[in-house]
Amino acid sequence: MKTPTPLGYVELADGSLPIFPMNDIFINFTFQHINNWEALRVAINIFIERFQKEKPDTLLGTINGEIDVKTQFKQLIGKNTKTARDQDVKLTDTKKGSYFIEFQNSAYTDPPIPDRSVVYFGLGISHAKGKPANQIWLLAEAVPSVLHNKLFTRYILKDEVTGNNHPDHSGIMFADLEKLSEENSQAGELAALFLGKSLDPQDETVKKIAAAIKASFQEFKEDKEVVEMFTFRERWERDAAARARVEGRGEGRTEGRTEGVLNTADRVLDLLKNGVAPTEIEAFLLSMKNEYGGKKEAALS
Repeated sequence: MKTPTPLGYVELADGSLPIFPMNDIFINFTFQHINNWEALRVAINIFIERFQKEKPDTLLGTINGEIDVKTQFKQLIGKNTKTARDQDVKLTDTKKGSYFIEFQNSAYTDPPIPDRSVVYFGLGISHAKGKPANQIWLLAEAVPSVLHNKLFTRYILKDEVTGNNHPDHSGIMFADLEKLSEENSQAGELAALFLGKSLDPQDETVKKIAAAIKASFQEFKEDKEVVEMFTFRERWERDAAARARVEGRGEGRTEGRTEGVLNTADRVLDLLKNGVAPTEIEAFLLSMKNEYGGKKEAALS
């Protein structure tokens, strides 16, 4: 497997942090800007069109109407701590309804991706006011339980007795970006771009998407809110804790939770030692609580 190449580095007080195209803060930062909405539409349409080749009779259509895009950037940087973290991007098409897009780096999450996708699917439909609410999960790591060794899968509501589809055509599409990136195709080049395997595509359309991503990174690395967020968070090794919770038995789960608590405590102590204002630390902790606590509440509601 080719080692991914970062777009560049964000300079923090304790060193340089590499940023890859699917970094969650970067993705949310990039697509909150209206100038990048068209690049997002084109990118998602490329993946949808590739899926249509796999499933020609799919009810999932491309995005062709006027669009509006909302991201979770304000929640991620702790500027809106009263709102629970939702999905990375919500793209609303005036003709086709809503597309909820998740750029997922790790196959190991808590709760697991099959559970999270169903919770988000239900929430999306409940707020769609009768229009389709489609989920699109772009997976940097394969999740066998939803992909079943395929490039794409898409789950819809279907009647077991008649085999007929539910009148609501919403669905959850999963894409294996790693496997897709091995293709010599437009979608393959786009997948390789998002994975950081090739930042200089040959396809003219994908080149334009790459240019938008690279231009956004130049703004991203200079943004003071971004630098503050990484200083607070630094990802604080939560992926390792999540992996322990998902893969471990009872003992492993306990160790994973303990590790997560200790990492958080250590991070807060570091912030205090470095003179970060208590109000800023409080905002950081609230954003983390909303991100994970909000998901838990949504799953129970």
